[in-house]
Amino acid sequence: MLAIHAKRGVESTLERIFNNTGRAFDRLEFLWSGTTAGISFERSGNALRAKVIFPAINEVAHVSRERFNNLIAYAVHELGHAWFTDNQPWDLARREHGGFVSNLINGLEDPRIERKVIESGYAPNSKALFEDLINSVLKKDGYVDALDVKNVPFLLAVEGRRLNGYAINAPSIVDDAPWSADLHWALAQAQSAINTQQIVDVALELYKRLQQTSEPEPPQPPDDEEPPVGGQPCDDGEPTEGGDQPSDEEGEDDSDGEGEGDKPSDKPSNKPADKPSDKPNKGRGKADFEGGRDVEPSDFIEREMKDESFVVDDGRPRPSVGKPKYATFKWS
Repeated sequence: MLAIHAKRGVESTLERIFNNTGRAFDRLEFLWSGTTAGISFERSGNALRAKVIFPAINEVAHVSRERFNNLIAYAVHELGHAWFTDNQPWDLARREHGGFVSNLINGLEDPRIERKVIESGYAPNSKALFEDLINSVLKKDGYVDALDVKNVPFLLAVEGRRLNGYAINAPSIVDDAPWSADLHWALAQAQSAINTQQIVDVALELYKRLQQTSEPEPPQPPDDEEPPVGGQPCDDGEPTEGGDQPSDEEGEDDSDGEGEGDKPSDKPSNKPADKPSDKPNKGRGKADFEGGRDVEPSDFIEREMKDESFVVDDGRPRPSVGKPKYATFKWS
């Protein structure tokens, strides 16, 4: 279908969903000339004022059925936040603990609010739409590396949806992660959470656990033979004292290369932090959690909209035409 018809279809679908809620909405707006994708909303009692934002779209471009469904799924997902997410505890946790904790909250909250949308009946086919959207993301970008702690938020967002009953077109990677027991715990707790505050509590506890763990060391090559009791032999055949391993000798570099945030002073431990045997007990520094895959589908939608099919022949984006930026619906 033409993009102009896709835009009208998205708007009319959301209009019907709003009617299905039976709640009072002061204002619903659509903005199709943004540079990003997102939603802004305000709640006051039972009244909601919401603005759904999409990137600019060339209205004479062709939009596939899959992309059209993804646009609707994205918009309904964002409305799920407007209906069921409490921003106050989330914002407080972000201010006090930083961006990675916010991403953990997002990774756990996204499946929760989608489950709430499905249970609400506001959008009868929402489960199929959400399932198709996450599978489209995985199809385009692949899954993440379970051994990298930065990827935990995205992993939670996928596996939480799997627990929602979605048919995910990728095998689970929870058990591949060194912190799999903590991930299973967090996912189980999030499944029983009834509000955003409980999700925040789970995310903070998981962050605490992840700070106290690290990737396992690579396996060491086996020794050719066992050292004799009492220590390793010297060149002259006499045993040394104590049986110290070469890595304990003075001047040996046992840096693990994890960066500034991985200094011994930053890691709680009951033993000196300069021995390889202490690594599993080391904590993580802030830099270890930076980066990682974006949890929200907004990034996926932005890149979809920048596809070459939405660009005119001269290579420049074509602005939206034929309709004002805002489409406002008022309900009595």
